[in-house]
Amino acid sequence: MRTIDARDAGKLLDRLRAENPDVMIQAADASAVYGRDHALGVLDIALEAMQRKVMIANRPEAEVLLRLACTDQISEAIKRARLREGAAGCFIAFSTDTKALQKFSEQLAEEFALDDSVIEPGAQKKNAIAKAIGVSPNKIADGDFARFLLERAAILVKR
Repeated sequence: MRTIDARDAGKLLDRLRAENPDVMIQAADASAVYGRDHALGVLDIALEAMQRKVMIANRPEAEVLLRLACTDQISEAIKRARLREGAAGCFIAFSTDTKALQKFSEQLAEEFALDDSVIEPGAQKKNAIAKAIGVSPNKIADGDFARFLLERAAILVKR
């Protein structure tokens, strides 16, 4: 098991993508993910955008990061949600090939200590995400925040 060095994050993602060509992979800072529903909802929105040919990004993996960060700017999405040194990460992987996804899942389990609790919603995470996207965390109830983020992700359009 190892931690990810910031200088290694891009190389890690490139390596994982090269070793798993049938899987689309995005990595994000776990603090940018407000629970499993947020991650899965963003993935669903990105896949729908891909199907309708209305993606903001050129690649589905980048589309996921943009919508996760609630921005239409790649540089801003990277600033808000990129995998960071010493911080917990979240891999979002998708494919039509279930065997390839299973292989990728097994590879992650071999290389990293897996802990889904790092993406769980919480007040501190809510405050940080709200600040990053420029909204007051007090105006949105905790139970509604994931839905609010998904609504923001869904209304993003290419300029």
